[in-house]
Amino acid sequence: MNWIAPLFTLMGVALGAGASALADRRRWRREEHTRAREQRIAMYAEYLTAMETTTQVLWNVLRRVPAAERPAAAEAAFTASNLGAIRQRMHVLAPNDVRAAGETVFRSLRRSRDYVAVADPQDHEQLNRLKHDVAQARNELQSRMRHDIGSPA
Repeated sequence: MNWIAPLFTLMGVALGAGASALADRRRWRREEHTRAREQRIAMYAEYLTAMETTTQVLWNVLRRVPAAERPAAAEAAFTASNLGAIRQRMHVLAPNDVRAAGETVFRSLRRSRDYVAVADPQDHEQLNRLKHDVAQARNELQSRMRHDIGSPA
């Protein structure tokens, strides 16, 4: 009968250590989830900012840069905000639906770059169509980003 007390003590220590390890693991997972979410939020904000900057600079190139200089200026406008590098991070960190929407935005901006390089600034119909495409792609991307991070619409 002398062995019962130490056995229960040992079982109590084992249960306590197991419960503590389980609580630590849950806390680590929660913190890791929070860090990943914060990282995605920062990346999403960076991507949206770069997208908006790229869009504005491209439209300014179309309005203000002479036709002969526009191809180089359009390319510079497209690469200046580092949109491509952020896009690569999204391929790694974002869920598939956000990544796909980001790709749609990137492709619509690339089409806009190509248009700006050779377009007639007076071709308002095509310009408005491109602006509409970029806006739609941006809205879809923002919606998917908000859903991913659990932000209200």
